[in-house]
Amino acid sequence: MIHEVIIITISQDNLVHVAPMGIKMDDKHLYISPFKPSKTLDNLLSMNKATINFTDDTRVFAGIVTGEKKDWPLIENNSFGIPILKNTNTHYDVTVIDINDDKTRPKIKCDIIEKKIHKPFLGFNRAQFSVIEAAVLASRLGMISTEKIIMEINYLKIGIDKTSGPNELEAWKWINKKINSFISKENKKNG
Repeated sequence: MIHEVIIITISQDNLVHVAPMGIKMDDKHLYISPFKPSKTLDNLLSMNKATINFTDDTRVFAGIVTGEKKDWPLIENNSFGIPILKNTNTHYDVTVIDINDDKTRPKIKCDIIEKKIHKPFLGFNRAQFSVIEAAVLASRLGMISTEKIIMEINYLKIGIDKTSGPNELEAWKWINKKINSFISKENKKNG
């Protein structure tokens, strides 16, 4: 099972990096597989720790993937040294214990040092699910066919139309702007 989360890492120069990513986990360990190259991978390899943020605010995923909003409020995590999202439901402090290298996506095994619940997670509604899936599609532009992306977005829009609130509508707008811009550039290039 893959969990969509926000991973926060820091560089050796104390620069904070916030990235959406899918992770796997069991009772004691968490597995992160960032693409090469990436700041998340560089920071994990150099600093050996991260915070994993579980949030129901899907704007964070959409904002980062689309570039519409990258700076989200953070809270200091003094005992661990890596901040957490202000609007996180739950966060885990993790440390790297093993790296299984790969030419595309190394698998990084982490110990879960601490788990902290900040507010209840009530589950995703259909619109939130649609935003998460659309954000993943937006992050794969150029890797997945445009036809498939359009087909998937049209299907996901059903959940937006039926169950979204203002946060999901804002996130959906950002995603559509990014996808439409990509398609427009592709059409100009090919046409």
